[in-house]
Amino acid sequence: MKEIGTIRMKEIGVIDRSAAILTALQETPLTAAEVCRRLGYSKSTTYRLLADLRAHRFIVRDSSGLLRLGPFPGRRSIATTNSVLEHLRSLTGESVQLWVRVGEERVCVRTAEADHELRVSRSVGTILPLVDGGSGALALCGPGNPQEFYATKQARVQGTASASVAFTVGATVLAICVSYPLSREPENVAGAYRGLLTHAAGELRQVLERSEELSVLRDIARLAMGAKKQQPAPA
Repeated sequence: MKEIGTIRMKEIGVIDRSAAILTALQETPLTAAEVCRRLGYSKSTTYRLLADLRAHRFIVRDSSGLLRLGPFPGRRSIATTNSVLEHLRSLTGESVQLWVRVGEERVCVRTAEADHELRVSRSVGTILPLVDGGSGALALCGPGNPQEFYATKQARVQGTASASVAFTVGATVLAICVSYPLSREPENVAGAYRGLLTHAAGELRQVLERSEELSVLRDIARLAMGAKKQQPAPA
């Protein structure tokens, strides 16, 4: 009995430490060394826990070597739309936006900007008409299937391009979009972005179906549209 009690205490310790790692990575992506320093665990303990968490897809290592929350379904309760967008930004190196369709317009409700000095920026609350021809608008006008991929060049602003897929959560249609300068456009846009966008759309759908965040995004869109209506008409 004593041995069983000791084993159980060890298991609880592992769960506590793993939870602390996931909480730290929810706040910001980190290297393995940074996890060690932040949590004060030994290297051997930290690397063993990180290896186990990666094996079960609780966390992933991105192309820059940073550890981030992974796609394991059990993390839905701690994942956020921001973490998904930031992960996509790290994989593409470009700005990422999440748009919601409201009537014949679209509203930017989340954004993760690229670190490049030259980048395409969209602020939260930006409202654009669906007739503007951008990839996000085309995706939102489509069937809402994340397998449908859209890419455009210079649709709204000279020297820029974007790629998007749409998905639905209930009656809400959303689009996730990667925006970038034409000077950094991949030779094969679909090959570079289709899979990443489709995967991110799936993660976002899981997050929004299991949390209250969809209501938050709807409120952001509603407030943006309300502010637009209150603006004085041009003289």
